Amino acid sequence: MAHHKYVVAFRIGFQSSLEYRFNFFLSLFSAVFPIVVNYYIWTAVYASAGESGLFGYSYQEMIMYTIIAAVVSKLVITNMEHAIAEDIKSGGLNKYIVKPVAYFGFRICSFIGQRLIYVAISLLVILALTFALNSFYKQHTGLERLLAFFLSLCLSVILSFLISYALCACAFWLSEISYFFVVTSLLVNIMSGGMFPLEIFGEGLQQLFRYLPFHYMIYFPVNVLNGKIAGGLIWQGIAGQGIWIGLMLIVCHLAWKRGMKRYLGLGG
Repeated sequence: MAHHKYVVAFRIGFQSSLEYRFNFFLSLFSAVFPIVVNYYIWTAVYASAGESGLFGYSYQEMIMYTIIAAVVSKLVITNMEHAIAEDIKSGGLNKYIVKPVAYFGFRICSFIGQRLIYVAISLLVILALTFALNSFYKQHTGLERLLAFFLSLCLSVILSFLISYALCACAFWLSEISYFFVVTSLLVNIMSGGMFPLEIFGEGLQQLFRYLPFHYMIYFPVNVLNGKIAGGLIWQGIAGQGIWIGLMLIVCHLAWKRGMKRYLGLGG
């Protein structure tokens, strides 16, 4: 019976994505402006530098990174932090305590159901952009690279969920959580390479970021598609994503187990 409830949660998420798919299209469209701005910025930077490569990227690689990263960043955003925080603050967790349904299981099944159509839409957009850019810059992206990108993208979505879910546990301790989510989402986007490649930060910070899970969310899958990461490094990175997913599952369990000891269940 409990398994059936998780299937229901998946269906709820899927139906929600169908109902609000126009909002996702708007979200993707909102990425156009920063893409255009970054295009002109990087075009000017490369022109003024008078060099074919900066930060280890050719002009074509930088433009492709900027465009694909903007789309991927829209996909990996969970947009569930405030809903979970509200469940914690208002007592919404009560019904999951008294019923044989784990809150984590309900949330992740709903999230996967919701993301299915978003992943499909994003992949179509990314494939169209990739083929257009390859045609324009006379490049080629092989099938194996596309499949590796798809796998790494799916893992990055799961990793993003787990990081967000772990951060949501802070609502057990913080009375006002909204500003916390604003700050953490900005920091995560920067450290994941959502704004620009991590090489821009210099060798020191770049090495630090490599010891954190965030670069596996955007930087890694985008550079798999971009061709900057190749061969055995692709599968090494995918294994790294899997390891971080396992570690974040443990972090989520421990953070929520400790947080539930502070849960008052008021108003549920």
